Amino acid sequence: MNTLFIILAVVVILIISGLRVVGQNTVLVIEFLGRFSRVMTAGLNFKIPFLERIAERITLRQQNFALHGFYPSKDKVIVDISTNLIYAVSPESESIKKYSYSLSNRSDSIGAIIENSLRTYIAKETHEGILEKKEELAMHIRTDVEKQFSDWGMSIYSFQITGVSFPETITRAMSEVVASEQLKKAAENKGEATKIQAVKEAEAQKETKRLQGEGIALERKAIAEGLKSSIQIVEGAGATKQSTAEIMSILILTQYLDTLKGIGTGSNSKVIFMDSNINKTNDLTQQLIGALEGREK
Repeated sequence: MNTLFIILAVVVILIISGLRVVGQNTVLVIEFLGRFSRVMTAGLNFKIPFLERIAERITLRQQNFALHGFYPSKDKVIVDISTNLIYAVSPESESIKKYSYSLSNRSDSIGAIIENSLRTYIAKETHEGILEKKEELAMHIRTDVEKQFSDWGMSIYSFQITGVSFPETITRAMSEVVASEQLKKAAENKGEATKIQAVKEAEAQKETKRLQGEGIALERKAIAEGLKSSIQIVEGAGATKQSTAEIMSILILTQYLDTLKGIGTGSNSKVIFMDSNINKTNDLTQQLIGALEGREK
């Protein structure tokens, strides 16, 4: 009876010792007598005591692999590049087996294959071309190493170029080139703006002169019509017949006096010396009448 109890106790202990609870996104690689046997997935599992052992615990979560190095470009510039690889172990049993047994040092192998691909690509590009083709470089590296990662039981989710820098002398020279280009563009823009402004000012002056000419013409026309109307009014109002010369004398005298008054009372008037002798009006009248008579002849 005691023996049976002992046997049952041992069996229970062995069963309990063989139970394994595997967490989410985690797998256990199981070996039977030193040889790959199977993969334990998330949940409750049983391992045969003494005959099976857990060779490795593997996470299926995405992992980062950051790499930083110096690589020579086509134009002999040492390029400082930082990269970040996001990958995960494929959940298939065969992929997990490859991941567990293909590589003895995974970090060194992953770093070596990425560095080799980076070095090959950068050696074909100038340092300026690398800056312009960062996305193309990242895509090239991912495509180049994807098959090898698949052979190792891993899937690549993303490959990023996180940083590209050059020696200080190269960086300073590039900054000077950019500054020079910006100054050149600024000068071109300023010249174009000056040209546009000059054209606009010329157009404005042209329009101003046109309007001034139209205004002067209209003013002269109004003066002529006013003189004509005034002559007709004076002729109609006179008790005796007056000659055109006499009427013109009266009108010119009136206009002369109004002009003097306007000059004297203007808000912007300056000190102006004028000959206010009334005989000057008579001289002006004689000149105008002479010009009219000459035109009539």
